[in-house]
Amino acid sequence: MSKVQLLTQNRCPKCDQLKSFLEMGLRSKYANDIVEVKREEDQEGFMDLVSKHGLMQTPVLVFGDKVLTDVTPSKVTDFLKEVIG
Repeated sequence: MSKVQLLTQNRCPKCDQLKSFLEMGLRSKYANDIVEVKREEDQEGFMDLVSKHGLMQTPVLVFGDKVLTDVTPSKVTDFLKEVIG
């Protein structure tokens, strides 16, 4: 099964907020289904996704061709339920 990719980078308050929501708000329910693609640690993988989807910001959730740039808690929850179940 494919995993949801979470694009993040250092010094990104929204990235930290999303990771906190995934851990505390959703109680790590999807921890095994999400892989973090951090700009500073996987520059090639990060840039591949940025180019493929025309991304201009972080954080972003990507699953296949589905992309979520609006990472408000309700949108994140809906996105994860749709792509993971």
